[in-house]
Amino acid sequence: MQPFKYLPVVAVSLLAIAGGAPAIAQTQNLPWVQMETMSVNAGIGGQSGDGLLHLPNLGTNCSYPFTVSGFGAGIQVGISKVSASGPVANMTRVSDLSGDYGTTEGEVTLLAGAGGSTMKNRNNNVAMSLKSETQGIGLGFGAKGMAIRVADQPVNLPRAYVVDFGFNKNWVSKESRATLDKLVSEWKCRYANIWLFGHTDSVGKEDVNLELAQKRATAVRDYLAGAGVVPTRLFTEIKGENPQLQRTANNVRLRTNRAVVIVVQE
Repeated sequence: MQPFKYLPVVAVSLLAIAGGAPAIAQTQNLPWVQMETMSVNAGIGGQSGDGLLHLPNLGTNCSYPFTVSGFGAGIQVGISKVSASGPVANMTRVSDLSGDYGTTEGEVTLLAGAGGSTMKNRNNNVAMSLKSETQGIGLGFGAKGMAIRVADQPVNLPRAYVVDFGFNKNWVSKESRATLDKLVSEWKCRYANIWLFGHTDSVGKEDVNLELAQKRATAVRDYLAGAGVVPTRLFTEIKGENPQLQRTANNVRLRTNRAVVIVVQE
């Protein structure tokens, strides 16, 4: 794969989706968290713990570890373990989870081992509705806030990928599968939409080429969905031979032009 050959077309594709593209598509599978803190002494429990952010709205097996502090502070009597879980709303990127949280509905108060609360990130609009429980000796506790730090370090990932096709072919080759597998490993579990632009060379009638470009983009879409990317994050746009990835005269076979250009939009 030689990405530099496609930079002009990739730039045009980025302009085409900028501004008018939808945000990350919403699904019924909401992000959710589970967390746990340990305690052995009255008054100091819940000061540290860990958890997992699950993102079924992005893809299969998408989760990020995080640390939590302050949840369970103010224990009245020693408690062995405090755990909580619940859905998270208003996330646009993984790092949005990090921040200091305060209660918006009631307090994190547990009596007889169970309770719940809605907590909001003071840095943004992220909110979580938590159901909590304790195990061990405990009369209950109240916590007015907690801090979460998620392990999501900024990385310099490619924003464009290209897979090409044999003449009049619309199936994903072994070489192309390797490129798509790389894309999946880098972007499946990150907040981003994935655009697929289907192209052909200049051989054949325009309507036939548009249909072929559609089949190629669909083949790539199906592969990515089969690899665990939520389908509502995948968008196709059919270009056919207009524009060509590399300009040629009419009826010229050129593999460079028989391709699907993939653009990642965060």
